Amino acid sequence: MFVNGSDVLTVTMSNGIVRRMLGFGQQIMGCEMIFPKGASVELHSHDSHQQMVYILKGKFEIQCGSEKRILSPGDVCYCGFNEPHATLSLENGSTLLDVHTPLRLDIIFESRKEDNHV
Repeated sequence: MFVNGSDVLTVTMSNGIVRRMLGFGQQIMGCEMIFPKGASVELHSHDSHQQMVYILKGKFEIQCGSEKRILSPGDVCYCGFNEPHATLSLENGSTLLDVHTPLRLDIIFESRKEDNHV
């Protein structure tokens, strides 16, 4: 699969986070997430998939399990099945790559439904 940047399905979420659904296969998907300063994804967990977060730009406070860390570009966090995790953007424009396996049909459906190109 090749995806041109102009074809990426983009959704602006209610808290100002921009999610760009980059692509997916049968068992994996990737999203670029761009956060305004102070935007967060509240503590939650997933029983049906695993998640890896790779920091591309800016700084985040990431909680995984009971531990919180400040992550910068090049840092990675892995969240296993049922592992509580949360994200807080510490700088405007902070950007991360979210990788899920297996893929999340809810994100694919929402991205196609909205089809907002930012």
